[in-house]
Amino acid sequence: MDYLIILLSYFTQLIAIMNPFSAIPTFMSLTEGLERRRRLEIVKKAYFAGLILVILFTLVGRYILEAFNISIASLRVGGGIILMTIALDMLGDEVRTKRMHPGDIAVVPIATPLIIGPGTITTILLLTSSLQETTGIIVVLIAGVIACSVTFLILALSDILTRLLSMSTVRAIGRFMALIISGVAVEMIIQGLHSYYVELFKG
Repeated sequence: MDYLIILLSYFTQLIAIMNPFSAIPTFMSLTEGLERRRRLEIVKKAYFAGLILVILFTLVGRYILEAFNISIASLRVGGGIILMTIALDMLGDEVRTKRMHPGDIAVVPIATPLIIGPGTITTILLLTSSLQETTGIIVVLIAGVIACSVTFLILALSDILTRLLSMSTVRAIGRFMALIISGVAVEMIIQGLHSYYVELFKG
């Protein structure tokens, strides 16, 4: 039961930062004029690319931190600032961290940075680096895979959702997700500063 609650918590954080609803308007404009079959092919390719990124950073994230000698406390503070910036951007008309880049639209910009951006990567690194046991990392991996799958499923249904909900409703849901992200960002910063405070008095 404990692992189920943790899994739900990790999933909520990851689905919030991936924020598929904020990606729908950009995806629709990128694929405008294409047949639904072609759109689904793009989503499928982007899904596998995003899945690879999630698995990669979940499994080797802690080694990346060790290689750069980055502490958990500093990552929490830095990651919290990044997430807060993304949350504030989502409340505006255009998200600076999700602007278009040239190249294959399935991988860039749809898979990254539109879905698996710096905020998602930072969140995965934070979750995995704070865990020691293998079971915990597996929970993060499962949460990441589920969140990634749900995100791209929503993207695949984007044309149906925009017809049912209207684009303004989709944007409103995306901005609501920004509030969740800002809350996660505040928690990260507070936990990071608390860790620094504890280490300072230990020394």
